[in-house]
Amino acid sequence: MANLNPSPVASIALLAIALLTGCATAPTPYQPATELHGYTSENVGDGLISVGFRGNSETSRDEVEASLFHRMVEIAEEESAGSFTIVGRETACTTTLRTAPDTTCTYHQSADALFPYYFGVYELDSPWHSKPKREYEAVATIRLSPEPICGDYADCFITTDARAAISKNSE
Repeated sequence: MANLNPSPVASIALLAIALLTGCATAPTPYQPATELHGYTSENVGDGLISVGFRGNSETSRDEVEASLFHRMVEIAEEESAGSFTIVGRETACTTTLRTAPDTTCTYHQSADALFPYYFGVYELDSPWHSKPKREYEAVATIRLSPEPICGDYADCFITTDARAAISKNSE
């Protein structure tokens, strides 16, 4: 009968692969906010809408700001607005510092016949390792206009032109 029990080396390799794939983080997708990350929007009165997008630590500032603009265009389209004006905006960065012992688990081979393999943990150059984690959040307040007219306002966008720019950049 075949032995169906995997070797200790194979078991440990499979466990390491499973743990490493569980640690992988992807940038925040463009979607409604789930708990902390994603986009939000709220009517704040007087014809103003507050729009926000918050990314995780893998989402760059540029991606956060592009997602915010994308959401502004969607709102303008949903409301059949010809144009929208950004009347206020801000991008904030939150940095947290994760400090932990800097250790590495190693697999050694030994000349000892009873214990030919063993695992050990050793510290690298410094006993502590700090890695900054940055998360960006962009917030804007927009005013919608039924007319596709902007005049000389630098922060005014014609909805159809803004949609065309987003479509061109996503190609």
